[in-house]
Amino acid sequence: MLKLFASVLLLSIFLQNVNSERILAVVMTASYSHQMFFQPLWRELAIRGHDVVVMTTDPTNEVLPNFKEISIHESYGLMKDVRNLMINTSLIEILLKDKWSDLQLSVNRFQIELPKVQELIQNKSEHFDLLMIEYSMTPALAFQHRFNCPMISLSSFDGMEVSHELMGNPTHSVLYPSSLFASDENTSFLNRMMSVVIGNLFNTLQARAVPKIDELTRESFGQDTPSLLDILERTDMLFVNTNPVFSAIRPFSPSTISLAGGMHLKPEKPLPKNLKDFLDSAKEGAIYFSLGSNVKSNELTPELRETIMSTLAQIPYKILWKFEDDSLPGKPAHVMITKWAPQQDILRHKNVKMFITQGGLQSLEESLYSHVPLVVMPFFADQLSNAQKVKNKGLGLVVDRHNLKVDDFKTAIMDVMENPSYRNVVTKYAKQIQDTPTTPLERAVWWTEYVLRHKGAQHLKGPRIPFYQYYYLDVLTAIGSIFLIICGLLFVIVKYSIKKLCGLFNCSNRKVTKNDKLKKH
Repeated sequence: MLKLFASVLLLSIFLQNVNSERILAVVMTASYSHQMFFQPLWRELAIRGHDVVVMTTDPTNEVLPNFKEISIHESYGLMKDVRNLMINTSLIEILLKDKWSDLQLSVNRFQIELPKVQELIQNKSEHFDLLMIEYSMTPALAFQHRFNCPMISLSSFDGMEVSHELMGNPTHSVLYPSSLFASDENTSFLNRMMSVVIGNLFNTLQARAVPKIDELTRESFGQDTPSLLDILERTDMLFVNTNPVFSAIRPFSPSTISLAGGMHLKPEKPLPKNLKDFLDSAKEGAIYFSLGSNVKSNELTPELRETIMSTLAQIPYKILWKFEDDSLPGKPAHVMITKWAPQQDILRHKNVKMFITQGGLQSLEESLYSHVPLVVMPFFADQLSNAQKVKNKGLGLVVDRHNLKVDDFKTAIMDVMENPSYRNVVTKYAKQIQDTPTTPLERAVWWTEYVLRHKGAQHLKGPRIPFYQYYYLDVLTAIGSIFLIICGLLFVIVKYSIKKLCGLFNCSNRKVTKNDKLKKH
């Protein structure tokens, strides 16, 4: 019996090794929220026997037999410049003055020139069967050309318009506005115009940045490297994090897979004793306050911090605040600060009744799945759009950090804490989103292995046609031209017929004289 068991075990190991593939996963964005969403996928693929190499700014340092991480954590050194630009500059100003391109190029150059990245590029004996890469205009896209393998694009939120176009998904700036645009649910002319302008400005600036990024890419990968636009055309599949609450409802081609449902959620763990004791003692309810990983509470302007402190002092509930310093002078006695917070487990605590957040998508999802309503204080990027959706859907309220007043902030907090309708709406949407036949992780793994099995998935991409064909401009022009020609012909025919009839009935154009008028009378 023991020999039989050993034989089966060896056979299973052999079969696992035969079916395993080498996967290179690349997420270059120095933001934990972008990284954490896909970490369960890398782990599961490795457990299933695939040889997974992950290039990431936030390594998990997990030890698995066929799992390796290439840390590019040094990228966070440039993140402060990116964060300051996004927080202190309006989206329109960033787009119109193209302040993003130079900063984007400097980040790209820093990352691609890291010795550990160069080592992977220059290793001629290395090969991979699949590239999984976060969608962005990064030189790392050239790994697809370097290893001549299928490619899956990734997005921890809804994909950008260009990424949807690549898959043949319908795009429309009004029906499916950019996640960068804080659109409300009305379709006023001004709202539609702003959506179209912002969407097209962003696409134009991305296209303008391509030649410089291509030049940088060829310096590292070789002069025979195609343009990144050509490489993007080779994308086989797109994984996006979309759901009916925070994303526009849009049709997808079979090559686009939605991973809604909380793929990044981790199994519940006990809270550290100090946090547990604090929340356990909040019998009347507690508030969790965190501005995420990119917005630091200790870096807020003195004016904004003072307004927040004055407001929290008037709130009759215990408040747990993720604050990045060891101390906070003037902190109210019922407020506890912590430099590190296990957010998912905090939100699951039975006494946490509300979440004050910056509005990052992963934070909103974690709050939603824990049935905790929100007060959102957005700062930049998709946070503005997410906040608008929170308000539209009735999941909570939004406050404006630029004009924050103590009374307004307090009113919003107390309303969400004491009005049960917000929690009811949150609970309703959470149940709807998570009621699916498969988990998001199961979908992600299955479709990843589908691309591996078939060496790509180009056959699943939707048709792509030029702008003028998509909006029937050529057809409408042809129909309009035919209509005008017919109208012109009818006009000529009618004019000719009238002239002939006048001749037939002896009509003339002679002038009526004075004698003719006298004869009439």
